[in-house]
Amino acid sequence: MAKKDIIKGILILCVCAITSVFCGCAENKLKAAVEEGNKSCPISLGLTGELTSFSYQDNTVQILYTLDEQFTDIDILAANPEDMKTTFTAGIRNEESKEMLNLMIEANADLIIVFKGKTSGKEATFKLSSNELKKELDKPMASNDEKLKLAISQTNLQMPMDTGTGVVITKLVDKGDMVVYMAKVTDKEQFKLLSSNLENAKNSQKIMFKMMGPAEKMFFKLIVDAGKNLGYIYYTDGIDETYEIVHTNSELREFFE
Repeated sequence: MAKKDIIKGILILCVCAITSVFCGCAENKLKAAVEEGNKSCPISLGLTGELTSFSYQDNTVQILYTLDEQFTDIDILAANPEDMKTTFTAGIRNEESKEMLNLMIEANADLIIVFKGKTSGKEATFKLSSNELKKELDKPMASNDEKLKLAISQTNLQMPMDTGTGVVITKLVDKGDMVVYMAKVTDKEQFKLLSSNLENAKNSQKIMFKMMGPAEKMFFKLIVDAGKNLGYIYYTDGIDETYEIVHTNSELREFFE
């Protein structure tokens, strides 16, 4: 369950860690702000990984994330640089990020984002110039639906994802009123047991929700703010029947009160 529930839109979720550090630092010089931000590191992103460091050199701010490759495929990120940039820039178009962006723009500084695999040391990198940052700041803030759409798209790049519990997440789908994890059960007997244990399974999921780290909460908050429910559709090979567990939007809101 824990692995399944933390498959998230990594890029948008990483943004919240940046904005929490830079908020309130607009009046400071960029270098001082970066040094202050680095003192706050590492910043946990839950089981996904961490924001490891901020650095400043040659008028460029570099932000390093170290990600657990059990949940994020660095090769996939590296092979999709434009997706990374699009998703990340959508995430920074919010009120909390304006101070950070203005500070970089004022200093005419560029931004480099590095995602590093915790085990392999592999890296995926993309760069935003000062001009690109300014253009992003001039755009309207991304809506809740836009942020969620991008998070789902980025998450699906990582599929399929083996949870290690006999369940493989094959796809994340937005069905309009509900975001759904398509969950393939690899053992037929385990699948058959679900029919009489759906309520217990739902309660177990709720327990895991209470243990969510910052990154997981950020993704769930996107679902809540978009006014959608969260569902899990379980299926297996050779059986047409499926089992569904639904957490309503009001039920999800309880975890953010």
